[in-house]
Amino acid sequence: MPDKTDDRDQLIADLLEEAHGLRMKLEDFSQYTEAKVAEFVVARKALTEERDTERRLHELSKHDLEVFRHRQVQMQHDLIEMNSMLQALEERIAHLTKQRDNARRRARASESPLVVRFGARLRRRLLRR
Repeated sequence: MPDKTDDRDQLIADLLEEAHGLRMKLEDFSQYTEAKVAEFVVARKALTEERDTERRLHELSKHDLEVFRHRQVQMQHDLIEMNSMLQALEERIAHLTKQRDNARRRARASESPLVVRFGARLRRRLLRR
């Protein structure tokens, strides 16, 4: 019987040692798993922050593009308005130039010697009567 008791005691000791080894492996695996989960959480947080930053930049770019397009439309409208104003000014300048040229012609005609003499005679005759 002592052999059976010793074998049992040895078997129990071996089983306890095996159980302790399995517990230690489980503890190591648990720590490894926790470390990997922590790494994944940190990586996920970094990726989430990067994604959110990219989204904000995209929204800002979208807003900037809308502002740019609005300014472009406004500048196009201003350009069209300025062109019409320029055409109106060119027409006004052409009209005023024509009036100036006509006035110069009339002034030259009235200052010519023949007209001056004719006008002086006419005035004298009219003043005599």
